[in-house]
Amino acid sequence: MKAKRLITTRGLIKTGCNDVHLAGDDGTYQAGWWLGQTLANNKTRFASRTIDGDDIVFDNATGLTWPAVFGSAGGNNGVTDIWGLAVNYCDGLTFAGYSDWRLPNVRELCSLINYSLQALLIDSPPFSATPPLNFWTSTTPYGALVNGFMVDFGDGSVIQDSIVNSHFIIAVRGGV
Repeated sequence: MKAKRLITTRGLIKTGCNDVHLAGDDGTYQAGWWLGQTLANNKTRFASRTIDGDDIVFDNATGLTWPAVFGSAGGNNGVTDIWGLAVNYCDGLTFAGYSDWRLPNVRELCSLINYSLQALLIDSPPFSATPPLNFWTSTTPYGALVNGFMVDFGDGSVIQDSIVNSHFIIAVRGGV
């Protein structure tokens, strides 16, 4: 008799993968947030709210708050910017009545990726009109501040680029 494998990924986000290609793969266990729950029985992860006329999304899995509308002030009005200005923009942002916004780190931004989706790997809704493109994170590679990490919402990759190149921005609050 084969022992049942205990999956302990408390606090980690599910990848969204629900296709089983081989017994024992991610689709088999669908491990992650809401311990022991499959995707079909999972609790609602995202809660949308409007505060002071701004649409936000509260992530019940991570405790983070995100702007819901990509083209809002919480997403730099849909305008790209270089890394340093992205950090400064988010740090000085007042949005939805809060002034403690910041540029997310690479793990926080990756937590939004849903690998069960095609073309755009971020749920829409609740994230409106978010393009499948690169978004800056506050994370930089060890040793030299010439590159920053980005998350690509089109293919789920984490990549580096020069901090003097412009990319999209999405702010986050909480979790610090």
